[in-house]
Amino acid sequence: MNAGPEKNTAGWLRSQILANVRVIKYGVVGFIGIAVNLGVMAVLLKVFSLRGWIPSAAANVASTVGNFIMHNAWTFADRQHRGLRLVRGFVSFTLTSIAGICVSTAAYVAFTRIAAHIAPANPHLGGLRIPLACQFAAVLLGAAVCYVLNREFTWPRSEEHAPANAARAQEG
Repeated sequence: MNAGPEKNTAGWLRSQILANVRVIKYGVVGFIGIAVNLGVMAVLLKVFSLRGWIPSAAANVASTVGNFIMHNAWTFADRQHRGLRLVRGFVSFTLTSIAGICVSTAAYVAFTRIAAHIAPANPHLGGLRIPLACQFAAVLLGAAVCYVLNREFTWPRSEEHAPANAARAQEG
């Protein structure tokens, strides 16, 4: 028995709103994570005078832990990991985040090398502006990779959350 077009449309609309709200939540958590990332990066550069790839990688790891906690509690609350699944979810998040960390760190290195050729002074000597701008751009690339991987692997859609059009495809 097929559902009426109103029910199919309502189910599709609900799935689209949920998907867009999730993207917005992911973005909010991501921007908080970027603030944490850049804060850690600034401390490592300014206070500890670290250079090279280590400050970028450490900042990415610090923000990754905080992002998992916020995504699990808010962004993917309807798919939230609890109990022992929380550990499995964190391991999955960490593994999928490695791709984003690698993308971010590699992009940071590439962007700072490009900036060194473009900037009138060495980007590491001219203050924090250039390294932090490079890190910001690199984190955006890594975040895009992480969103897709986490949506599909860390917090996969369960059968009860599958969109209405998937049910229609099985009926057809």
